[in-house]
Amino acid sequence: MLPLAIEPGPNDDCSTRVERFTTQELVLRCEGEKWATYDNQKFEYDVRARKLVSHFSYAPFSAERVLPGPRFVMADPISAKDRRLVVDIDTASGEPDVTTAAEPALQESEEGFGRFHLSRQKNRYGSEYPVIVGDGKTYPLPQTDTQTWQNARPDDAKSYLHPDQAEMNEQIGPHQMDGGQFWFGKTFYNSEGLTGVGGFGYFDTTGASYHLFAVPEIAAWSVSAVLVEPDCVWLALYRRGEYGNYPGGMLRWDRRTSAVQHWDVSWTGTSIARAGDAIYMGATDGIVALRGDRITSYFVDRSAAGQYRMAARN
Repeated sequence: MLPLAIEPGPNDDCSTRVERFTTQELVLRCEGEKWATYDNQKFEYDVRARKLVSHFSYAPFSAERVLPGPRFVMADPISAKDRRLVVDIDTASGEPDVTTAAEPALQESEEGFGRFHLSRQKNRYGSEYPVIVGDGKTYPLPQTDTQTWQNARPDDAKSYLHPDQAEMNEQIGPHQMDGGQFWFGKTFYNSEGLTGVGGFGYFDTTGASYHLFAVPEIAAWSVSAVLVEPDCVWLALYRRGEYGNYPGGMLRWDRRTSAVQHWDVSWTGTSIARAGDAIYMGATDGIVALRGDRITSYFVDRSAAGQYRMAARN
């Protein structure tokens, strides 16, 4: 074996993952403790000549949000340049493609739906959380009681010396309006005495009431993205812990039969959209396409000349 290149990592906090490996190139991703992100390392080489052609680094991009189309806005979380790209889905091939640069950043604001809106309040620790407000009232998300939590998550309950000291911190997570229903997934921090039970549901704007669904498959998970369709609800799952967030796959819930399908996905979703017969999930490190039961993952790659493209992982 003849090594073409030996390069040190950025520090001893780097866990390396192969993004793409072909006969012409190798792309490595580096993640640190608590999901710290570092530049990708790319090596281009000539196998026949046994020669390294080029080696350079570039910042990875994550899916910040999805626009109608769908169009995924990809953000560079490392650079101070606030750099963004727009990725469209090719209507003929279904492949994602970088089409535009310099998409403006998202401006946060209170979201309104009918006579209600989503506002923010502070808990006793000073952290903000979303809450529904309307008609001069506040409608807090109902919290799971201790007994229900113990039944739904016995392994989590066993980690507490005194289970009655566990504090539920379930919050309204990703959301979408569907008619007069404000659909959302629940999210909760699962560490340091805080916990919860995963679920999803909607706030009915007509009756000003919550309707929640407890699906066993997501009891241990928060929801990071949601897509509500006429016949089903799509959910991206993840776990929020002290040492970072961990993906829990993607789930489809049938609105008529309550049947559940789950796909193992190794990336944390930030948004979900449909294009044709495929479901696309924007993720913290690219875009995932679900076509039937086949999953393909893509990341933003860069050439030595500085041109960006979407590349399939292998």
